[in-house]
Amino acid sequence: MCLMMPGRVVAVDGQICEVETSGQVDRASMMLEPDLVVGDWVLVNSGTVVRKLDADQAEEMSRAFGILFAAPEEEPVAAEAAD
Repeated sequence: MCLMMPGRVVAVDGQICEVETSGQVDRASMMLEPDLVVGDWVLVNSGTVVRKLDADQAEEMSRAFGILFAAPEEEPVAAEAAD
């Protein structure tokens, strides 16, 4: 399953850009958004920039993904009652 993720363009080379998402840099096609520049926020799916985002949209989406995919806090194990 592929998820659309927000990221920031860190390099542009022709119709390919490098996008940093959650600390990882991946290459993505700019076929649908050909006028991107370094610093733009984008939505990436399956190696393709789907659309350009404004900073507020990117922040909101990043926060939502952080909540959805955060590791659950460990619950303390209840001690069994001695018989």
